Amino acid sequence: MEAANYPLFFIHISKTAGSSFRVAAERYFGKEHVFYDYGPKANETNPDIRTLDYEKRDRYAAGMKIVEKAKFLTGHINHPKYAPFIPAKNAITFVRDPIQQVRSHYEHFTRHHRYKRSFTEFVNEPRFKNVQYKAFQGTWPDAIGFIGLTERYNESLALINKMYSTDIQGLDINKNTEKKSSSYELSDEEIALIKKHNKEDFKLYEYALTRFERQKLAIESDAPFIRFGKTNMAASDEGKMIKGWAADYNSQSPVVIDVRIGKKKIAEIPASEYRSTANERNIHRNGFVGFSFTYPSKLKAGTRIDFMASANGLLLMSCLLYTSPSPRDRG
Repeated sequence: MEAANYPLFFIHISKTAGSSFRVAAERYFGKEHVFYDYGPKANETNPDIRTLDYEKRDRYAAGMKIVEKAKFLTGHINHPKYAPFIPAKNAITFVRDPIQQVRSHYEHFTRHHRYKRSFTEFVNEPRFKNVQYKAFQGTWPDAIGFIGLTERYNESLALINKMYSTDIQGLDINKNTEKKSSSYELSDEEIALIKKHNKEDFKLYEYALTRFERQKLAIESDAPFIRFGKTNMAASDEGKMIKGWAADYNSQSPVVIDVRIGKKKIAEIPASEYRSTANERNIHRNGFVGFSFTYPSKLKAGTRIDFMASANGLLLMSCLLYTSPSPRDRG
């Protein structure tokens, strides 16, 4: 279990049950310990954040004030804004089936923001495309402490409470009371339009579904939860090597990775290389969570190489070697 040192940082993505969660958190922590950042014009934005960050433009001072006073921080903000002050393990968010999220977002705008255009026009507007994906920009999704699912809200809340040793109670607010069922019914044409303009959101949601099951198992069994992903590398290295990162937030030791071809282990490498993004995003071990592996020159094209966590045998990623132009890596 990855117990938290406060504050928790809730990245509030529109129409994913975020309002219910933030109000429930406020009731649990108390108003004086909850800081909101919804922009300089929002009434909810904390006065210290408004003054220090937006007026004086001193984000360091704002961040230190949050660390000093807050137990819970939230807003329609991306992770990098306050990452230097709050460990990535304390970051929480929810994602939702994109079809339902987009329609709910439209209904919200028509009710609360006097949006007068049609649903088709709404979906076509760039600012409303891939809203969930945009919330993850600037960080590695697997580094986020917990990603809940709106469709499994109560289950997500129970996992959050166990993971962070809290007792936040379920609430159900900011919903469209005129909606007769728990989900919106859309035509095939509307669904196709949503899919066309929100491809990144659909990829993110599929990732979140898989990750949720993996993290649920780890939390319920008090087992390590290994986070991982690929990292950028020079174009000249494509096809010659792979670079990635891996971390276990419950341990200060590097994750050890077995490199395998079939059942044969050909190497063992620690995820202990420095990654500047990991350091800047306050991910773990001051950024020393990276690994790299150069493909053996004698391997034949079509050879599959697996990278597995030594501790539990989890397949982190694999690559299929090609002679040209580069390996097809997949996480």
